[in-house]
Amino acid sequence: MNNNKNEDTTADWQWEINGTPAWFKLGLRDLYAYRGLIMRFVRRDLIASYQQTIIGPIWMFLQPLLTTLIYLIVFGSFAKVSTDGVPKILFYLSGTIIWTFFFDNISGTMYTFITNAEIFSKVYFPRLIMPVSNIITQSVRLSIQFLLFIIIFLYYHIVYHQFQLTTSLLLIPFLIVLTAAFALGTGLLISVFTARYRDVDTFFQYILRLGMFVTPVVFPSSIVPLKYQFLFWLNPLTPIIETFRAMFFNVGTIQYQYLLLATVNTTILLILGLVLFKRRETEVMDII
Repeated sequence: MNNNKNEDTTADWQWEINGTPAWFKLGLRDLYAYRGLIMRFVRRDLIASYQQTIIGPIWMFLQPLLTTLIYLIVFGSFAKVSTDGVPKILFYLSGTIIWTFFFDNISGTMYTFITNAEIFSKVYFPRLIMPVSNIITQSVRLSIQFLLFIIIFLYYHIVYHQFQLTTSLLLIPFLIVLTAAFALGTGLLISVFTARYRDVDTFFQYILRLGMFVTPVVFPSSIVPLKYQFLFWLNPLTPIIETFRAMFFNVGTIQYQYLLLATVNTTILLILGLVLFKRRETEVMDII
């Protein structure tokens, strides 16, 4: 009898439930343990996006291309906004794919609790899985859209002998990760508030729409007045897009100081988002 008691008291605990979770216990290790589930959600989202469409996944190519053509007509032909000598289709496409990647990531993350309330209430798994699976899903779409950009870029490079390929192109993975981290951190922070206060959703949708016009998606940084340049570069997406264009189109120089600032700000924002999301996930579920 005593032996059994000793065995019970020395048994390893697999789970520990605590009413007040530690501030920096983010449960990131659980993401690896649930990696199979993450990939299932990624597969589900990719299939569901184009399941009942006529042309299916071809929309991944058409969406940025059609958006680029609209920008080309409106801003290139009518407004005649400068592109710093870069072919207009490449200039607008480069800004479009990065902005779309950011926008889709932040939109998917900020509605984590609202769109997944039903499944969250039925089964437990780390809630962070949903934003992470969304990031991976959007990364798959980005890779396909980036392929479209590369095809057009190589056409200009080979046929018209434009642009010089440099080692700075090695920064591409870093820029993608930085964009995803910025969207994830911001989306995690917003998700807690949109679940609690539904009118916050309307406010942030408005802010996101305005965000494109303070980000160099359809215009270069060179046309921004000098007195607003510092504020303009404080937007983490500005050095990301401008660095992307500088690498491919050899226009201007890479502003490493602003890229470093964007990295620091994004890291802080991501940590804050993870901490707040983890601290409030149970409380939010009780509200919704």
